[in-house]
Formats: sequence, C-alpha cells, structure tokens
Amino acid sequence: QSLGGGGFMFSFSLLFSLAGSYLSAFLYANYYDEDNKLDTATLQAVLVSLSVLWLVSAVTFILSIKRKYIHTFYNFDTTNDYNRNLVLNLREDQEEAKASIMYDHPDTRQGWGDELLRPWCLASWSKWESERPAWFTDKWIEVVPNDYIPYDWRVKYKKTKGRVDDPGMRRRSSLQQVKTLLGGTEEDR
Repeated sequence: QSLGGGGFMFSFSLLFSLAGSYLSAFLYANYYDEDNKLDTATLQAVLVSLSVLWLVSAVTFILSIKRKYIHTFYNFDTTNDYNRNLVLNLREDQEEAKASIMYDHPDTRQGWGDELLRPWCLASWSKWESERPAWFTDKWIEVVPNDYIPYDWRVKYKKTKGRVDDPGMRRRSSLQQVKTLLGGTEEDR
C-alpha cells in the first residue's frame, strides 16, 4: 500500500474541513472580543446551514456516481498505484490503453514506469513506427521520456522533432522555437 492516502485522504480532508469550521466557530465565540462580533445564535445558524448544505452536496454526489467507483473514496490507492495495476492487468492487444498512461503526469508512473513501460516501449517502437497505430502520434511521441525510445529513433527525432540523444538533456523549449520562428540564430538556442 502507498502512504499517499488516495481517496481516503480526499474524503478525510473534506470531513476535517467541516470539523475545522466548528472549531473556528468555537474559538471565535470564546476568544474574539471586538465590538463587531456576531452573536452566538447567528454564528450557529450559519454553521448549521453550511453543514446541511455540505451534507446534501456530499450525499447527492455519492448517489450520482457509478457504484463501481465508491471504493475510491475510502481506499488508499493513489493514481500511481491505479496506473501500475492497470498496466499489469492489460492484455498484449490493449496497447492503446497502456500508451494513454504516458499522457498522465510522470509522477503517476514513478517507481514502476521504468520497470513496466520502458521495456515495452523499447521493444515495440520499431513495430509502431512501421504500423503507425492511431494513438502513435507526434503528440504522444512528445510525452514519452527520451530513455523509453530506442537510441536510433532518438537520433531521428533529434533531427526532425526536436528530441535529444542524451536523456539527461532537456528537449527544445517552446520559447526557443518561438525565437527561431522570429529569426533567432542557432547560437540563441
């Protein structure tokens, strides 16, 4: 299990914020001594009204989501865990689903991406280049980490799509591309 908290942490933070409003009201009622202080009855009415609104919203939300996702609000799985399990349970013919994970933030595959996705990309890249599946687009190629692409293809992309050979180097930035379009020189880059 991850210590990230997942859906449980989200649900806990909602409950904690509700409880925090009661604590704030208590501190306000007992320790705020200014002339413009709200009376206790008004403060309690506002707090109860907001609590009822919060409860109605929460119940409405839970009743409107698909039942198969209810568990995501009390389990400890993070997006990283979810994506790893997704990749492990995909069949060989579900490449598009596996490829879509590359669009997620890199942190969501931290710790397992190199183990599961890198070998898959390295082994399949030449096949994808020749078959050009619908998901194998320039946009997708741009989000793939450099070290997930075979060296020979990285050299090709360096010449044609702004990729670099060394995984430690960063890709050409948008600012540099704009400078080039506006007449900047190679030295500017």
